[in-house]
Amino acid sequence: MHYVETQLTFAPATPDNREILTALLAEIGYDSFMETPSGLSAYIPTAMFDEAATAAAVEPVSAIFEKIEIDSKPVPDVDWNAEWEKTFTPITVAGKCRIRAPFHDYDDSYQLDVIIEPKMSFGTGHHATTTLMIQQLFDIQLGGKTLLDMGCGTGVLAIAAKKLGAGRVMAIDIDHWSVENARENAARNGVELTVLEGGVEAINGTFDVILANINRNILLDQMPTYSRSLTAGGTLCLSGFYKSDVAILTEKAQSLDLQPAGQIEQDEWVSLKFVKR
Repeated sequence: MHYVETQLTFAPATPDNREILTALLAEIGYDSFMETPSGLSAYIPTAMFDEAATAAAVEPVSAIFEKIEIDSKPVPDVDWNAEWEKTFTPITVAGKCRIRAPFHDYDDSYQLDVIIEPKMSFGTGHHATTTLMIQQLFDIQLGGKTLLDMGCGTGVLAIAAKKLGAGRVMAIDIDHWSVENARENAARNGVELTVLEGGVEAINGTFDVILANINRNILLDQMPTYSRSLTAGGTLCLSGFYKSDVAILTEKAQSLDLQPAGQIEQDEWVSLKFVKR
């Protein structure tokens, strides 16, 4: 598949500003992103690229930047799957879980084996926030419990939860390709998930456990819905943010009758656990 690379150079080049631009560009078809020292590189299939649409997507937030420059160009045709296979290595979590690609051999020395082919979706297990959330799963009694994975990406967390004994598992993502990828990965792992495309409006029913590995601003916006969708005594696990975001997220959670129940960290990233009163 042919791609166009759009380089966004902006100041201040903060994590929050990168997340804002990533979310805006994902809405118009950009499907992969890479942080750069001065901003962000975003990639979109050539057939979907529209220079005017890219500028229009960014324009509403341009005022928050001291400067922003956009430069788009075609990238050489590359076999992305072949490139990915060269660099993708299995990852282990807490010595209990091994996340691997379909072309890696099975290793029975791990309690949990998860097969993921990410394509263009987030969540191979290599990012600290994904590994933190899987660590949280090992500390929750999941047997037979209903579970929601919000912003599921590849479906890695939902699949891991199902393999750890969860009952009904729903996974939701706003990105169409992530939804398709999560369904494929669920089949690849032999587990049954309900995978839906959409945002919080797609949540159906209540859950004993809710997982949300997104970003601070979306978590703050969606947390009231999480609380309403969580059973009494249920568990909410969050990640996708830095240590500096813990206070504001905890304050919001407590205002919604969510009691802090644990915090784990890795490389400045954090995962928080809450229990609904």
